[in-house]
Amino acid sequence: MVLEKSRRHIRRYREIATVLAKHGWGWFVQRIGLAEHLGRQTPRHHVEAPTHLREVLEELGPTFIKLGQILSTRPDILPQSYIAELEKLQDTAPTLPVEEVRAVIESEFGVNTEQVYAEFDPVPLAAASLAQVHAARLADGTPVIVKVQRPHIEEQIETDIEIIYKRVQFVEKHWERARTYGLTELVDEFATILREELDYTREARNTDRLREVLSRHKRVKVPIVHWKYTTRRVLTLEKLEGTKITEIANNAGIGYDPVELAARLASLFVEQVFVDGFFHADPHPGNILVAPDGTIQLVDCGQVGRIDPETKAGIVRMLVAFEQQDVRALADEILFLGITEKEVDVRRLTNDLERVLRAYYGMPTRAVNMGQLLKLVLSVSAKHKVRLPASFAVLGKVIASIDGICRRLDPNLNFTDIARKYVGKAVRKELVFEGSTAELYRALVAMRSLVVSLPEQMSRLMRKAVEGHLRIEFKHEGLDEVTEALRASSNRIAVALIVAAIIVGSSLIVASSGGPMPGWLGIPSLGVVGYLLASIFGVWLIASIIRSAKHK
Repeated sequence: MVLEKSRRHIRRYREIATVLAKHGWGWFVQRIGLAEHLGRQTPRHHVEAPTHLREVLEELGPTFIKLGQILSTRPDILPQSYIAELEKLQDTAPTLPVEEVRAVIESEFGVNTEQVYAEFDPVPLAAASLAQVHAARLADGTPVIVKVQRPHIEEQIETDIEIIYKRVQFVEKHWERARTYGLTELVDEFATILREELDYTREARNTDRLREVLSRHKRVKVPIVHWKYTTRRVLTLEKLEGTKITEIANNAGIGYDPVELAARLASLFVEQVFVDGFFHADPHPGNILVAPDGTIQLVDCGQVGRIDPETKAGIVRMLVAFEQQDVRALADEILFLGITEKEVDVRRLTNDLERVLRAYYGMPTRAVNMGQLLKLVLSVSAKHKVRLPASFAVLGKVIASIDGICRRLDPNLNFTDIARKYVGKAVRKELVFEGSTAELYRALVAMRSLVVSLPEQMSRLMRKAVEGHLRIEFKHEGLDEVTEALRASSNRIAVALIVAAIIVGSSLIVASSGGPMPGWLGIPSLGVVGYLLASIFGVWLIASIIRSAKHK
């Protein structure tokens, strides 16, 4: 088993190294320690580096395509030119023979495909890197779509994840900037997302949860999950019929009001984010359909975003600070939400935010792209070594995507104005007592525990003080350089005193000789040795002083 795993790793290392070298990334192969697995290099193409990166990820398969899609949401790690190119990543793959698809279904249910589905269309509706989608009918005639995982894909992805972990650890060990970006945490997030996507029961639960959250909207639909026909590798969903939302913008005679549709779509997603904290995280045009009666249909709920109450409240306060042009309050919220490894210069952070956001303050509100605004905040935070939650980057991507779709439907849509209404609703939800009973109860229980335990804790503290066992530790930070400088200075002073003593001693020896003596040029041998040692120490002392001055 271990030997087979090692063989898979070596084979995959060779494939990765060959693809990287093919695209002229030989320097990167050397940097991440893959050069030993490289065979003959293939001449590189004459295209731009961002295009090379996208092509590399597409050639390396599903794991790296998903990694590229996550990186496309991280302007704090990659320049905008790479972000724009990675957004073009297409998760497509050659179609599987229907026999292989049937084999997966039969291995999951233990019966023939015909016993699971009354009809199963052998021609796929779509083929992606992780799965293939087919139309089918249940025994009662209900039309469904069936998402079937590709054979052996989980094994390949686990191999890739293990390789990526090892290479990231290697890079972080040899490159300080990689540690600043928190690449290990990024890979943790990526691995979690990818493993969740491989479990179709989790996607089914997300679909049910999203349908429950959106049930209060009359003209919004999320497909029903047929749990009887769903397993970890097979997902069966209600088949929804509709028009791709971007086709409505290009076809004025299709029978919908694009302006009204854009307003409903914007409201739908803003409410998901700022009120519910649970939202569809992959809203590209192919996943948003419009039914003949104008109902908005959200499909493919494999990727969802979750924002915990604390982060959601922080994001709301950030948007309020932006609305009020209070850059210092915005900087404070960034520091509250983010993770820092060292002290941040708040004044410089505030100045950088002011410089970046100044252009937005002069814009009409309908021209402000909130998604791009969040991405800019993410970039400035990264510059000051503040890592914001991963959900922040996902949120920026989702809002930017929805903003773009809505503006195609209605160029005059004021997305900011729509968002403002729901931000206000979120603020009121945070302030009202309704729904806060549980939080108040927890606070009271914590206060009661503190009051009850306080006498005992004070008694322990006083007992230790009386017995002389109370110990207080102070930790000084930032004194290492001062200590080192004092140590070097004291060493130089000691050497200088030794040199002076040797010179004085040698001079006394020479003066007390009373005339020529055996030695060198009539100088006593002991005096010559003393002068020689003094010269050596003196030259070393001068060189040490010059060298330390150059390093400052």
